[in-house]
Amino acid sequence: MAYATSWDDQPEVEGLPNNFRVAVAGAQMGVNRIRWVHPTVLPEHSHPDHEQANIVIQGKVEVTIGGQTMILQEGDVAIVPKGTPHSGRSIEGEAVYIEVFAPLRIENLIGALGAPSLPPQED
Repeated sequence: MAYATSWDDQPEVEGLPNNFRVAVAGAQMGVNRIRWVHPTVLPEHSHPDHEQANIVIQGKVEVTIGGQTMILQEGDVAIVPKGTPHSGRSIEGEAVYIEVFAPLRIENLIGALGAPSLPPQED
């Protein structure tokens, strides 16, 4: 059984335009590396059964959590309580953050069936 991997050894998928995810999971939590290439927009949505943490490791992003808008940059951490509406957008260039879900959102994994991992795209 493997207990470690490299982000670079895992597939990256584009869930929304310019919004890329690499997902790794344990039995009860999921960890994702999210990469936004400007312009990226994450529509408002919520996770009724999952708490989320975002840790910015490169660049800047604008996020709105529970109606409060803020700019997050390298070293900043934001918590999204379960059921709380949130959204975001890129500011410039590229931004990378680590996203942690507890419990695991199985739909973030490649090949998982069921609900989409991100809000549906609007035409």
